[in-house]
Amino acid sequence: MQQLLTAQTGTGTSRQGLVTASTGPSGMLRDLEINPDAMRLSPAELTAEIKSAITAAQSDYATKADDIMGPILGVRPSQDAQEALEAGMSRLDELSADLDRIARERGIDLR
Repeated sequence: MQQLLTAQTGTGTSRQGLVTASTGPSGMLRDLEINPDAMRLSPAELTAEIKSAITAAQSDYATKADDIMGPILGVRPSQDAQEALEAGMSRLDELSADLDRIARERGIDLR
């Protein structure tokens, strides 16, 4: 399984189609191709294009990794990780609200 994951490459194209990126395990950038037309963009627009392509490539890699690991592990790791992150963030919001409520009840200023 490790060899299959290492050999995989995720590929993504930016929103405007001017940048293509390839990534590997851990989101490592393997290749970045910038269309000459992208040089007409502002620095901020070019940065957004590059980030968009890399994010799409990382997402593509995650899908391919899930396809490899899913049948073996019985779960899709990237999907489960996102769900766990969202659940954890929701729980932190609840705990923060509880802490604020308790502080107000006791007259404690947390700011």
